[in-house]
Amino acid sequence: MKTTKSLIFFFLFIVFFQLAFSQDKVVSDIELYRKTISNKHKNPFTKISKEFFNQQLDTLISDVTELDKEQVIVRLLKANASIGDEHTIMFPNADYYLPFQFKFFDEGIAITVTDSLHTKYLLYRVLSIDDTPTAEIISLLKTTIKQDNLSYSKYFEAFYFNNTSILQGLGIIKNIQEVKFRLLSPQGDTVITTVFGIKKEVNTNWKYAEPYKQILAYSNLSNYWFQYNEDNKMLYFNYRSCAESENESFTAFNKRLFEVINEKKPTKLILDLRFNGGGNSAILNPFIAGIKKSVLNTKNSFFVVIGQKVMSSSLMNAIELKRTTNATFVGESTGGNINHFGEIKNFELPTLNMRVTYSTKYWENWENMEGSLTPDISIPNSFYDFIKANDKAIEKILE
Repeated sequence: MKTTKSLIFFFLFIVFFQLAFSQDKVVSDIELYRKTISNKHKNPFTKISKEFFNQQLDTLISDVTELDKEQVIVRLLKANASIGDEHTIMFPNADYYLPFQFKFFDEGIAITVTDSLHTKYLLYRVLSIDDTPTAEIISLLKTTIKQDNLSYSKYFEAFYFNNTSILQGLGIIKNIQEVKFRLLSPQGDTVITTVFGIKKEVNTNWKYAEPYKQILAYSNLSNYWFQYNEDNKMLYFNYRSCAESENESFTAFNKRLFEVINEKKPTKLILDLRFNGGGNSAILNPFIAGIKKSVLNTKNSFFVVIGQKVMSSSLMNAIELKRTTNATFVGESTGGNINHFGEIKNFELPTLNMRVTYSTKYWENWENMEGSLTPDISIPNSFYDFIKANDKAIEKILE
């Protein structure tokens, strides 16, 4: 009996010791975050005071014993969002993820990518997760994202919608092995299904919704590519990433692009930036120099398509084109603000298993301008257009 009690006491001591050790490591992560942002960020205290920032972290540390890992992550996300820097971002590495990827439309959040087991739910909209309505989920996610740019918020709401660490930390899902979804089919039928979390190590064979295969903008995943249409005399140039391609330098690509322009003499040139999240803004310089001198540099011939994902270097390219060419801008407001922090570096929070990026420079791209770059012609981000494979931005330009 005495031996049994000793064993119980020993195991309780081990559990307590491991818990205390784990909590100490969590506090170390929080302190690493505090120190790095305070000392290495260009200026983290333009929107909030240093005192408020520290107060949030001090309160979190005092609450650590009452929180699980996911709740700590969410509290850190909220503190980070208060800084108000679009490039200072937290990326929690969840142990599991949901078998869906989501896209934000004016009419709600839809499943646009899934694994091979759930393809029948492609293009279904999410009504609730574990009985929490989508509208409430979005409201909760907003607390973890800076709120001075609606396009930025929408982009990250969809991005975080699949992150089980965040969903658990917000109290939306309880058991990652059994998550109930209430969905709305494109035909208007309500469906309830239960899905299971997939381990992040699993190599998922993702399946894409049919519109991705039918809309020109999604037809090529190269960093940059173009297509000329003889029927409508349109030259479409998709610039997906501010980075050199392994197959062709941008200088060579740009030379080939303007050779086609000179030979075919298109009546409209479309530069599509919608899927470009940034990189090196200097890559596009040869194109910008060329279009400035081109006969296509008129509001009725040169069009730039922008949207939620346009941030950082792609936004800087868009701003330069806005200021120095006669282009007509079409689409949605950019996710990035015109003047913003950038030139990011990153670090890891090992216990919380989270990567954090932070800014080391401030870019004033357009003096006295605030907020996102807005289009001259706004195009709704319509779910119904998407499921019909209608790209309304391109259609508007071709009218």
